Amino acid sequence: MGRIVPNIRQSTITSPKGANLKYSNERVLCVDDQSEIIDLLERHLKDSYSCVFVKSGAEALKVIDSDGPFAAVVADYSMPNMDGITLLTEIRNRAPDTVPIMLTAYADIDVAIAALHEGNIFRFIRKPWQSGEIKRAISDALDLYHLITNERRLRNELADANAELDGKVKELDETNQLLEYWVEFSPAILYSLTCENDELRPTYVSKNFFRLTGHERTAMIVDPEFWARNIHDEDRQGFHNAVSRLMNGTTSSQTL
Repeated sequence: MGRIVPNIRQSTITSPKGANLKYSNERVLCVDDQSEIIDLLERHLKDSYSCVFVKSGAEALKVIDSDGPFAAVVADYSMPNMDGITLLTEIRNRAPDTVPIMLTAYADIDVAIAALHEGNIFRFIRKPWQSGEIKRAISDALDLYHLITNERRLRNELADANAELDGKVKELDETNQLLEYWVEFSPAILYSLTCENDELRPTYVSKNFFRLTGHERTAMIVDPEFWARNIHDEDRQGFHNAVSRLMNGTTSSQTL
């Protein structure tokens, strides 16, 4: 039993002479039921883009499913069984990033303009076209394709970065909870000081302050002399010496 092979032609860039190689590696699908149009498309595009040529909408959808995605698709409007608008709409459903361009004859121009306004196609090209016209349309389509795909990539990267940041924040919250638990039952009081007008003023006091001293920790923050007044007599001179060394910049840390 024989096997039916779709009528598919593919061309790759053979020479950079006179060709726009900005998107030379991008793949473009061209669909038209007329052999002479396919020949013309291949002649105009083969030196600029990597193209696949098929002669029906059904073949185009098979290629999209088996060998897609494509950066852009150029399809004729007037094709039997499946017209260009139906084909491009179906391609958008299957490959939403692919940028659609439609070829139209003069009689189909009203249909093409309506499709353009409805957003079903990116651009239409009226037959017969000039080589530069179709190359320019495809180049613009590929600009849009890269804009769309790069925007999606950046959004995904941002989402990944946010997810990673959320994970780090969660880890930090868990670490802080463990630290607070450890401090709550620690025999040591943790606090930080800032220098204001040659005075050391507490800016943070650990939650175990009340348990160990019987005083609310806000008392130490509100009253800069609270700690100095309540320090043990035997430790008072050492405390003042340590504070003096910190204030004079002879040391960066002290343990009291």
